[in-house]
Amino acid sequence: MSLKYLCISMTDICIVFVSNKHYFNKFIKTCNELVTTGKYTGNICLIIGDDLKDTDLNQITGIVEKYSVIVKYFPDICFSDDFHRENSKIVSDGRHITKRFQWHKLHLFNTYFKNWRYVFYMDCGMNICNDVAPMLTLFQKNRLLALSDGYPDCERKLYDQFDLRVSYKYYKKLCDNFDLNIDYFQTGIMLYDTDIIEKDTYDKLYRLSLEYPISITNEQGIMALYFTNVSSLWTQLPLRNDSTHFYDYWSRNKNNNYIIVKVKNLKVEKTRHIV
Repeated sequence: MSLKYLCISMTDICIVFVSNKHYFNKFIKTCNELVTTGKYTGNICLIIGDDLKDTDLNQITGIVEKYSVIVKYFPDICFSDDFHRENSKIVSDGRHITKRFQWHKLHLFNTYFKNWRYVFYMDCGMNICNDVAPMLTLFQKNRLLALSDGYPDCERKLYDQFDLRVSYKYYKKLCDNFDLNIDYFQTGIMLYDTDIIEKDTYDKLYRLSLEYPISITNEQGIMALYFTNVSSLWTQLPLRNDSTHFYDYWSRNKNNNYIIVKVKNLKVEKTRHIV
């Protein structure tokens, strides 16, 4: 689908970031590249939590004012003692402890974002390599577009996002209630029609998090579960058009021309990365 087909104007779109203090310098980098290299002129929103709530962000960087960035505060997400007890048992790369702020991404599905027709979310730290305009033609009505986490072989399945070793009780409940033997998406880049946001979407995501506290990659497993099983709205993000590749974790071929990559270094280990 194209911008013309969907009758989208730049005022219909908001590009959204989520950051805490630790990732704020990465936000500065990616936001600046978005406007300069990416030639983006539309709305930009930065979601923050408690640690940046009382900070004058323009004292850190002038780009908030320069680019008219909308700073939207949501309180840090609190979890129950039961959640923390079970979640702390996860065996992973440690992000369930060191990167808990990733849960703040659940706020992307707050009704606040219905102020726009379409949201383009990207992680802080993404590398903007070319004009982003071709990606602004990709939105689809009532769909969430994101890249398969197992691309290109798609061998990884949704059950890989949950730690069976924490508690067989939780895992069995997941398997009984949902289809986990399916492809799923990574949450580093997401483009979606805000019509998919209902008044209780955030609450449903939060409740799923509490009910299944064994997501290895924090919000990613829960979002993937929700948008494949609860509301089957995920569509694979198109990979390219005739002239450029859109997004990938890294450039898989030095001759490929990408708009956005997570990792620029072509010498990175060629195994699947958890985003």
